[in-house]
Amino acid sequence: MKIYRKIPFFESPDDSHCFQACFKMALSYWLPNKKFSMEKLDRISNHIDKKWTWQGSTILYLAKKGFKLINIENLDYEQFSKKGEEYLKIIWSQETFKIQKKYSDLKQEQIVAKKLINNKKITLYNREVKLSDILNLMRDNYTVLVSVNPYVFRNEIGYSSHMVVITSLTDTTVSFHDPGPPGSKNYSVSIKTFQKAMTKPAKEDGNMIGIKI
Repeated sequence: MKIYRKIPFFESPDDSHCFQACFKMALSYWLPNKKFSMEKLDRISNHIDKKWTWQGSTILYLAKKGFKLINIENLDYEQFSKKGEEYLKIIWSQETFKIQKKYSDLKQEQIVAKKLINNKKITLYNREVKLSDILNLMRDNYTVLVSVNPYVFRNEIGYSSHMVVITSLTDTTVSFHDPGPPGSKNYSVSIKTFQKAMTKPAKEDGNMIGIKI
């Protein structure tokens, strides 16, 4: 079994733009005749300087533009929209919450969550991500973005949240564009390693996004 997607590659200009770089790859795949600057993607995603970016604002934008979107995440957006940080403290460890609070605007994302749950064009699945989700989404012609803990790929202990774009899936390996920096095209790891990087306990806040027109 092998599924491959020829997706354009773009490197992140710094440590806080992996999300924007990944969406630029996805948009360039679906809309090859359109250009998306990092400045425009910052506006679309409501990026805050030196902060991490959650996917909500960009998903809402793409839904308005007619894209089909699936978001799989072990986060109940309805509960988050109502309880905010108190809900996150329940579902995440103290370390994950502390780092996410430092690098995310959780108040802004709580407001976005209310818009997400009311948007009928976006499919939200509140559950753990699975490797089979990548296969199913790619078979259904979605471009797949996955949030991972990059420490796993370096065999190091620690936590960070990093977005990559899947380019290939075989019986034994997962390949992806890593926006970095430094970036890496079609970087391959074993299925076991990738699964570890996107799920608990290395990645408590697992997330997968499927995008297509």
